[in-house]
Amino acid sequence: MGVQSVSRMICPHCDVGVRFAPEHMGPVHDEGSQGKQIGYQVVEGFCPECGEFVVLLRRGKYWQHDLNDAGSRELTEPNDEVIFPFPRNHRPLPPEVPDPYRTDYAEACAVLALSPKASAAISRRLLQHLLHDELKIVHKTLDKEIAEFVSRPGVPSHLTEAVDAIRTLGNLAAHPTKNTSTGEVLEVEPGEASWLVDVLESLFDFHFVQPKRLAAHRTALDTKLASAGRPPTK
Repeated sequence: MGVQSVSRMICPHCDVGVRFAPEHMGPVHDEGSQGKQIGYQVVEGFCPECGEFVVLLRRGKYWQHDLNDAGSRELTEPNDEVIFPFPRNHRPLPPEVPDPYRTDYAEACAVLALSPKASAAISRRLLQHLLHDELKIVHKTLDKEIAEFVSRPGVPSHLTEAVDAIRTLGNLAAHPTKNTSTGEVLEVEPGEASWLVDVLESLFDFHFVQPKRLAAHRTALDTKLASAGRPPTK
């Protein structure tokens, strides 16, 4: 018996499966479970893949070498929970998505569980910046800007429906402040903040990721055609 110092986990920084070996392990504290010997400890270390700092809360049954020495406790078959960094609710963005969109998106995800209102405010502001700066859709209200986006040709129906649902879910028509001051922290409907983040991911994929990847594939194909003495794709 004894503590399992090395555990398999998905790094919360780089999303890679790793064998995590803590560099520091705190004492095992008894949870006061009335003789069941259930305890917890905090362990710290660095991801072997990306080198970022990780803190785990480790819980499980323990056994004690010396009944008079709490410092001799060791957890057996523990369960680990990441407590730093705060667990993300969404995957890291592809490298094709540029700043400042990456930074704002990360902030919206980071506070989603702690404050849906703050997350929704960041996401609405980010959505409006995307519509203004990338798609050149500018109106007095977010509601009207969304209306123009969903009416544009060439946008997949699943994406227009997802973006249009922002108006319904957030009830923008009934909330003028959400419509005109998108960055303000206001009350949100159940699921609104999470939906906004999901839609932003889809918009990033449509506007940034897929065009760049298709262009890269086309360039690679044209290079192969040229080496074979054939004309490039049109």
